[in-house]
Amino acid sequence: MNKDKLERLLQQYFNNTITDTDCIELLDYLRNNDPDEIAKTIDERLLMLEEGPEFNRFQAKKVLERIKSDSRFIRETEEPEDSESASKWYSNWIRVAVILVFFSAVSFYFLFNRYNKVTDQNDLTKVKSSQILPGSAKATLTLANGKVILLDSVADGMLTKSGRTVVNKAHNEGLVYNAQADNSRTITHTDTIYNTLSTPRGGEYKVKLPDGTNVWLNSSSSLSYPVEFAGNERHVKLTGEAYFEVAKNRNKPFYVHVNNTYVKVLGTHFNIAAYNDDAELTTTLLEGSVQISKNNKQCLLKPGQQAVIKNNTDLINVSEASINQVMAWKNGYFVFNDDNINAIMKKLSRWYDVDVEYQGNFENQRFGGTFYRSKGITELLNNLEKIGKVHFKITGRRIIVMQ
Repeated sequence: MNKDKLERLLQQYFNNTITDTDCIELLDYLRNNDPDEIAKTIDERLLMLEEGPEFNRFQAKKVLERIKSDSRFIRETEEPEDSESASKWYSNWIRVAVILVFFSAVSFYFLFNRYNKVTDQNDLTKVKSSQILPGSAKATLTLANGKVILLDSVADGMLTKSGRTVVNKAHNEGLVYNAQADNSRTITHTDTIYNTLSTPRGGEYKVKLPDGTNVWLNSSSSLSYPVEFAGNERHVKLTGEAYFEVAKNRNKPFYVHVNNTYVKVLGTHFNIAAYNDDAELTTTLLEGSVQISKNNKQCLLKPGQQAVIKNNTDLINVSEASINQVMAWKNGYFVFNDDNINAIMKKLSRWYDVDVEYQGNFENQRFGGTFYRSKGITELLNNLEKIGKVHFKITGRRIIVMQ
């Protein structure tokens, strides 16, 4: 495991967003590798943090004893007998134990015991339900026959096969459609079979369509698409928000249908935000060109431009886009730029799967800043309180916004 991956897994461990597979890999790595090298990485990580919880040698010793008492964490060789080597060995493991204290005692408790398969599932449910965690990679796949597959609950590998297309779940790659070559028949529109990928609040997911197009779905979104693109055009239907990297094919244009609007491309990178509870549809172009059409209105976007269409009009307003702000969600951030609290809380509601209640008038307040989507919601709300005249109260999964 390289340094970057170790730091990433430790960060996910701290945020309680680590997957079962990655958790096992991390704990195995701590068991099987030189504590001195691990402690060096830990030291560098601690120096990067502005502040952290206080801990002492007694706490570290307790964690160390827990590690040493588990057979999987006992070194294959005996502990060194000479005092100097023993002291170094003990000191290094103390430093590793300290980071496990730092990366949340509660998180360590239930993840460590889940790895040992002795955690009481009812207690684990209670711990999780009491926390508001950031979103993660989760979605459902609805097949043409109505079967629903929970993608975050199934193992990697082949999920299903439809005609010439094999559907796989690939680790860190999301959903992958592989169209196999078959010249024995001609595909017609009547053969078209659609699947739908849907993300809940608190979820995001990636899919690679059979033509090689990559799509990243934001939370509370869905994408319907054929398992095989028939004819001379490629059509998909979107609700919510998604980022597209369309595979180039000049002879087979790609269409995204959303509300009463469609976006036509040949091969390009763009983002569409069109949630049902938003007052407008926004298309932002990063690379290539796209044509936006609604009823009799059309416009052609250039890279760096953004088209905004109000839901109750056909007028298409084009302006320069803030690419950094538009793409923040895909890159793991929230970027607010003079945003009102309603717009901010709408994004937080989708990502953290919470409901929002307002007590007061906040129309004249604007907020700015950049925040990690992997962080807990409490830290983000605390920062908003520091920069504006607003306060928050968390009750279960409800956030109350107060003056």
